[in-house]
Amino acid sequence: MPYNILSCKGFIEEIGSVGLNFGPCFSAKIGFVILFFLIAVIRKWGAEEWGIDYNFWLSLIAGLLSYFIVVTIIGNFKISFAIGLAVAVVVGYGAGYFIGGSDDGGDYG
Repeated sequence: MPYNILSCKGFIEEIGSVGLNFGPCFSAKIGFVILFFLIAVIRKWGAEEWGIDYNFWLSLIAGLLSYFIVVTIIGNFKISFAIGLAVAVVVGYGAGYFIGGSDDGGDYG
């Protein structure tokens, strides 16, 4: 059964709760935000500080897309997050090695 993040269908939710529901559907939604900021931190501290090429945009697309696909199929936040983060790191550094980093702007000064 596929899990739908937008309508929360497929996720086990508490019925009758009033206010914010911090169940598995909320965890799956907030996973996108956490993954985005973690990829940005990896780019800043892992790539820029050490002088390693890191392609942020390909890493972001690959990480978030793989997270979305895995959480839609299995509905587990932790496993999906780990897979999304691993794919983002591998694609970011791999693409940076082969095609260069995404922050290779021209010499403006």
